[in-house]
Amino acid sequence: MNYNGTSITKNSIYNLLGFIIPSVFAIFIIPALINGLGIERFGILNLAWIVIGYFSFFDFGIGKSLTKIISEKLGENKLDQIPSLFWTSLFLMLGVSLILVLILILFVPQIVDLFNITPTLHSEFLSTFYLLILAIPLVATTAGLRGVLEAYQKFFQINLIRVFLGIFTFLIPLLCLVFTKNIFWVVLFLILIRIIVWILYFRLCFKVHKDLKNQIKFEIKLVSTIYKFSAWITIANIIGPIISNIDRVLISVIISAKALAYYATPYEMIIKLLIIPDAMVAVLFPVFSASFFNNKTDSKKLFYSGVKFIFLFIYPIVLLVITFANEGIELWIGSEFAKESSIILQILAFGILFNAISYIPFSYFQGVGEPHIPALLSLIELPLYLIFMFFFIQNWGLKGAAIIWLVRIILDTGSLFFLTYIKFQYRYNVWIFIVAIVFLMIPFIFESISMKMIYTTIILFGFLILYWNKILSLDEKRFLISKMMKI
Repeated sequence: MNYNGTSITKNSIYNLLGFIIPSVFAIFIIPALINGLGIERFGILNLAWIVIGYFSFFDFGIGKSLTKIISEKLGENKLDQIPSLFWTSLFLMLGVSLILVLILILFVPQIVDLFNITPTLHSEFLSTFYLLILAIPLVATTAGLRGVLEAYQKFFQINLIRVFLGIFTFLIPLLCLVFTKNIFWVVLFLILIRIIVWILYFRLCFKVHKDLKNQIKFEIKLVSTIYKFSAWITIANIIGPIISNIDRVLISVIISAKALAYYATPYEMIIKLLIIPDAMVAVLFPVFSASFFNNKTDSKKLFYSGVKFIFLFIYPIVLLVITFANEGIELWIGSEFAKESSIILQILAFGILFNAISYIPFSYFQGVGEPHIPALLSLIELPLYLIFMFFFIQNWGLKGAAIIWLVRIILDTGSLFFLTYIKFQYRYNVWIFIVAIVFLMIPFIFESISMKMIYTTIILFGFLILYWNKILSLDEKRFLISKMMKI
C-alpha cells in the first residue's frame, strides 16, 4: 500500500471532511431539535446518540485488529489469506454481540430506572432502550467492515458514507417532528439508516477483494491470531467510551435529563474539534505499524509531526471558543442557554486541546503493537474518575462535572506522553505548550467584546509566528508550504 506524505495528507483530508460536513449540518439542526422536542426529550435523544455510538466499540477490537493484520497481508502480498480473516472476524463479532444482546435485554428495565426521567416519558424511554440494545450486532459489525476498508486505504468511500450517516443522524429526528415527538420512532429510523450504511460497507468490501463472496468460511485457528491483538483493544474500546460518556450519564441520573441538555449541547459542540486528530490518526495507525518495524527514525518523525500539526490546528480554534463562548452560544441558541452553558463550553474547550494531542501517543502505542499500555492506563483511571465525577456532580453540578472532566484529560494526556518517553525515549520541548496554555486562561477575565477581539488577534499572530520560527522543522515548513500552494 502507498504510505507516502501525499497519500497520508489526502486521506486525512477525506477523514476531516467526513467529520466536518455532518458537524456543520448539526450546528443548524440542533436548535430546531431543542425547540421541537423540548429540552428533556432532546436530553433523551442525546443519551440515545451516546448509547448507539458506544455500541460501535462492541466489535471488541476486531475492526482495528483487521486493519492491522490485513495491512500486513497486503504488504506481504498474501491476498489469499484475507477472505478467511474477514469472515472469521465477522462471525466472531456477530456471535459475541448477539450474546451481549441476550444478556443486556434482561436488564433493560433496571438500566432505564437508573435515569432521572420524568414519569410521563418513562415508557417511551424504556421501549427506545430495547430498540437500542437490538441494534448492537448491526453497529458492531459495521465497525469491523470499516476496519477492513481502512486497511485498503478506501478513505474517500468511507467518508462519503460517513457524511451520509452523519447528516441523517441529525436530519431524521428533525423530519420525525413532522408527525411525532416520540423518541422511539426517531431511533427506529436512525437504525434503518444504519442498516443502509451496513449494506454499503459490505458492498465496498466485496469490491476491494472479489474473492470474499466465494470464500465464506470460519477458521478456528485464526481466532487466537485475531484476539492476540484485539484483546487489549477491546478493553480500551469498552473502558474508553465509559470514561468519555460517564459524565453525561451521571448528570442525567443525579440531576435530570433537562440539566443534561445544558451540558451535552456544549459538549457535542466542542467535541467536534476531535475530528482533526481523529482524521489524522485513522490514517497514521497503519503507517505507525509499518514504519516502526522497518524504519524507526521515520516512525519517530511521524510521531512528533503528528503532535505538532494537531496542536497547530487546534490551538487557534480553542482560543476563539474560550474567548467568545458566551457570545457564540447566545447567537446560536439564545441568552438563557448561554447563561447555563457558556462556562461549561469554556472548561471543555480548554480540555479538548489536551485531548486532541493525546490521540497521537494513544494511536502510536496501538499501531506499534503495545495496545496494553493505554488500556491499562484506562483501567486505572476508570474507578477514580467515576468516584470523583459522582462526588463533584452531587456537590457542584454541571460545573463540577466539567472540571473533573478537564482534570482527567490533563492527567491522561500527561501520562501517555510520559510513557512514550519511558518506552521509546521520545523527548518533548514543552515550553511553548505551557506558555500557550497560560494565554488560554486570560480570556476568562474579559467581559468587553472589543477587548476580546484585540486579545485574540495579538495572541493568534504571536502564536503563529513563534510556532513557525521555533517549533516546525524545515521539512514540516516545506510540507505546509507545498500544501498551501495547491489550495
